Amino acid sequence: MRRLAAILDADVVGYSRLMGLDEAGTYRAVKHCHNAFILPLVEAHNGRIVKQAGDGMLAEFASVLDAVACAIAIQRTMHDQAGSAETERLELRIGVHLGDIVADDGDIHGEGIAVAGHLQEMAPPGGICVSQQVYDQVSSKLDIQMGDLGCKTFADIPGPLHVWCWQPGATREESPAPKQNRPRPDMKRPSIAVLPFVNLSSVDEQEHFSDGFTEELISTLARCRWLRVVARNSSFTFKGVTVDVRKVASDLGVKYVIEGSIRRAANRIRITAQLLSGETGMLLWAERYDRMLDDVFVLQDEIAGQITGTVEPELGFIEFAALRGQSATDMDAWNIYLKGLWHLYKFDLENLRISKELFERAIDLEPAFAQAYARLAYVHIQLGWYGPLEERGDRIADATALAERATALDDREPAAHLALGRARALGGQPERGIEHLRNALRLVPSFAQGHFALGQALCYVGRPEEGITAINEAFRLSPRDPHLWTFHNMVAIAQYQAGRFAQAAEAARTSLLKENATFWPVMVLAASLGAQERKGEARAAVAELLRRRPDMTAKTARAEFYFGSVPAMSEKFIDRFVSDLHRAGVPD
Repeated sequence: MRRLAAILDADVVGYSRLMGLDEAGTYRAVKHCHNAFILPLVEAHNGRIVKQAGDGMLAEFASVLDAVACAIAIQRTMHDQAGSAETERLELRIGVHLGDIVADDGDIHGEGIAVAGHLQEMAPPGGICVSQQVYDQVSSKLDIQMGDLGCKTFADIPGPLHVWCWQPGATREESPAPKQNRPRPDMKRPSIAVLPFVNLSSVDEQEHFSDGFTEELISTLARCRWLRVVARNSSFTFKGVTVDVRKVASDLGVKYVIEGSIRRAANRIRITAQLLSGETGMLLWAERYDRMLDDVFVLQDEIAGQITGTVEPELGFIEFAALRGQSATDMDAWNIYLKGLWHLYKFDLENLRISKELFERAIDLEPAFAQAYARLAYVHIQLGWYGPLEERGDRIADATALAERATALDDREPAAHLALGRARALGGQPERGIEHLRNALRLVPSFAQGHFALGQALCYVGRPEEGITAINEAFRLSPRDPHLWTFHNMVAIAQYQAGRFAQAAEAARTSLLKENATFWPVMVLAASLGAQERKGEARAAVAELLRRRPDMTAKTARAEFYFGSVPAMSEKFIDRFVSDLHRAGVPD
């Protein structure tokens, strides 16, 4: 079973030396330390010890806050209880990381274990080192000071690891960080808590389903790495209590709250969810999901993914809107990045150029900002589509280099794999592109843009049926996506590719109704009508196409499928498409 967990790795400092001085005394001291302090504190903080070997101990927690609070309690207790004899003066190093683990027969495995081990090895005696993922979750919730140790690299971990350090006695006014380290710009990411969904069923036994669904939603949201999600144990302190959302947000230190209810009648189930502002309590979004209850776990996965796929862009719209009109001069890297996304999602040439400048500015402020590199790569891909044809080869080369940089910085960033997948697919390596897109979806299964891009790439390699399935998943996950016209347009191309010209024309017409639709849906519509020899409708479509693109000819239509010297789709497909455009009335 794979799950997200906080991992605590602890080790005795100088254990081999102490054993050499007094083997029996050191053994007794370590055993006493474990039984008297560590085990009770781990249990008191809702954790479990997974394994203990000699001087080392590995524990897991459902809550990051619990894990760090436990680590601090252990170190403070060890400091207070230290004896005077050499062998009794034990000191621990502790590392804490938040990551995916694989649980198997009581043991746990995965890259997250190795990360926690490296953090433990870096910690000073009596101190704690945590990863950026942990720091983001606890920095505003625990009254402690952590020093920034910067980014570290390890041979067995892809990308750099940003490390923060705590030592006993550190307050918010003093930091153990080395003076030469430049403080990392404050990434003020949106934060959210999911309150336990209320069981409205008449059967008390459905309580476990409500709790399980809440946990699944928390876990799914936590995969969205730009969101800070409060862990399960903190959210569940409000279970069964009537609360003011504003107080919940204040207590948990979040900007947004999700709450909802579950009602079951026989084999039908209804789940309602709503997103609220933590500051005002205002309702920002709400939805109802009615399903047949066949497989509990499949249902939980499906609806949790759909809520996440919808809430993530909704939060994006809210966050982006708050930055309109602000100058980038006084903004930190994160807010500049958000402003860049806002312009990117307008999907027109002017806004794409603005977003390019903003992402470049964010990278200047934060050179290890993987998401900014990923989105800058995505901008170059879009500039290839929207800008001059002669620039496309260079755009794809730039996008590929930037996306590779993003994955080197953070191989678990889905936006980086999305950008690299699209760049590879358009640059003549579609199968490699498809693998990167599948990586993005393995990291975040609710990533709607990833499903769309995968569907697009599958069409590039002549697999339209699979492409339509992937794009339909994007529709399900993000019904208000800012790039919705492209979703419909790609379905139109896939339907045309499969020879279903009437369905292709219908999808193209739907695409044209969406905001920011370009000439592409009209071009697909004209080709679909030309293939059906519906001459009157085809002439009208060609007239609209020439209104949007006065320079459009069969030759320029063919060029639209190329990025540099590489065609995005097969030459056979392009020949047929151009022939049908000509049949519809597009000039040579």
